[in-house]
Amino acid sequence: MAGGSLLWTASCSTLDGSAAARRQAEAWRAEHRLIDLHQHVNCTTQHLTRAVKIMDAVGLGVAVNLGIGTVTPAQNGGLSQFERNKHLTDTLFPGRFLHYMELDYRNWDQPDFAVQAAQQIEKGRRLGAAGFKQSKALGLYVRDGQGKLVKVDDPKLDLMWAKCGELNLPVSIHVADPKAFWQPFDANNERWKELKDHKNWWFGDTNKFTPWKEMLEALNRVIVRHPKTTFVCVHFANNAEELEWVDASLSRYPNMMADLAARIPEIGRHDPEAVRRLFLKHQDRIFFGTDFMVYGRLILGSSGNEPPPTDADAETFFAKEYRWLETLDKNWEHMTPIQGDWTISSIGLPASVLRKIYFDNARKLLAHSLPPPVARAARVEADFTPDGKLSEPAWQRAPVARLEYRGRDGAAMPELSTAVRALWSDEFLYLAYECPFTRLTVFDPPLVGQKRYDMQKRGVSLWDRDVVEAFINSDPQKPGRYVEVQVAPTNERLDLMVDLPGRDFAWNSGLESAVKIDSTARVWTCEMRIPLKSISAAKPQAGARWRANFFRCDAAHQAGLAWSPPLVGNFHTPEKFGVLEFVK
Repeated sequence: MAGGSLLWTASCSTLDGSAAARRQAEAWRAEHRLIDLHQHVNCTTQHLTRAVKIMDAVGLGVAVNLGIGTVTPAQNGGLSQFERNKHLTDTLFPGRFLHYMELDYRNWDQPDFAVQAAQQIEKGRRLGAAGFKQSKALGLYVRDGQGKLVKVDDPKLDLMWAKCGELNLPVSIHVADPKAFWQPFDANNERWKELKDHKNWWFGDTNKFTPWKEMLEALNRVIVRHPKTTFVCVHFANNAEELEWVDASLSRYPNMMADLAARIPEIGRHDPEAVRRLFLKHQDRIFFGTDFMVYGRLILGSSGNEPPPTDADAETFFAKEYRWLETLDKNWEHMTPIQGDWTISSIGLPASVLRKIYFDNARKLLAHSLPPPVARAARVEADFTPDGKLSEPAWQRAPVARLEYRGRDGAAMPELSTAVRALWSDEFLYLAYECPFTRLTVFDPPLVGQKRYDMQKRGVSLWDRDVVEAFINSDPQKPGRYVEVQVAPTNERLDLMVDLPGRDFAWNSGLESAVKIDSTARVWTCEMRIPLKSISAAKPQAGARWRANFFRCDAAHQAGLAWSPPLVGNFHTPEKFGVLEFVK
């Protein structure tokens, strides 16, 4: 972070006890692991490019672009707004954004609108929507043909909410706004800076708008009616001013979540110890989100008629978001001054909670929609024989891919975080694994000169104990045909050619490997090299992209970790493979 790092150095307390958590968070940002669950980026080349430039600078890997359009076809019968925007974004910046759809309310008065709404959700899922965004329009703007406001909990929407749950489509829902937007419209209003520049944000006329608390209660009724649907209530559960209400609601409704978007200035004015306790209690239900917007101007949480922010201002904005979560600094100017003339105090969360809020919770929520991960194999000019020590200098410049998530459900297991690196030469693909362990589970003695497998019996094959694995496919025309290699802590090996549903165990790749076990540090490392000619008849060139997945089985924790979780009980799911890219 350019501007952000300067702010960080100048402001962070050196005595606060959260230094280790901050260092860990900086490492995550260096690897671009953070997920922003709440952004709004206009889908043009210029705006997307600017957004990604800032994301790169502040350590964001993936952003959820909330509400890029409906799935209703264009008037000329062409692609819907959602399709057009998704296609452009995925073409320009594959893997950097996930896309939420919106609902077209224009046919509200038609008797079958409930069915139409559910069909829109089904279509959105088919088109690749990762979620559904409902704006604050319900209860405030959307009206029926008689001019009456459509309520948040209108039964006509129940079929649509249920369909979201059925299709694993999380709902990010905005209901109501800050309390001040219902209070007198004058200079005594504490949010006057915003309201005077946004007169349509004032809802104090109850003859026109639904009362503030009434909308929150209506949302809770929807959440109760649809327990199988996940509702991410944006802007800190839509009620950052009442922490007790947020705590009670999260405790009462297991399918209710909250993001932080544009509400740290409000949350941060509460007692930091009370906020910290709330975050620790609900650490599995809170998501990092910013409400960062890129349109004709940047919007950093909120804006008015002030001069447009610069890219450096955006980096400072994100740095302040991180500062509030990671330090124990007191009484400092928050990141969106237009939202209030007060200071905030940080909450200094431990690293284990930070990683949940920064990315683990989002990965679990979005597991069915996350883009394929990319691992990059670095080029080496001189071949070397694996010794298990990972001492070759080339390993230090090979980017790290991490095995931290269970294959069957995507649940995080950071205590087993396994680093995987890849190298390539003219002749070989090299892989290295660093595996922390508590107890090794292996076959003793190892089987030498034979392959340990039996597809008909449980518990007797190499993969039934501790192993690392790689599945590698070089031919996109044959996704079900790929090389599988396994190595155990004893250096017992297994290789085979898979051509689903078949498996050729007699096949020999020429795999070589070496293993080292550090019993003191409780880490075992594995180096392997595979002749490229055994994987592909044509040698890869720089820029080649093969499909691959990496795995680790750890019997002591009953864990099958996957780089790209298949989300089923079987690793052999080619459609969930990631990308192995060969770079210079």
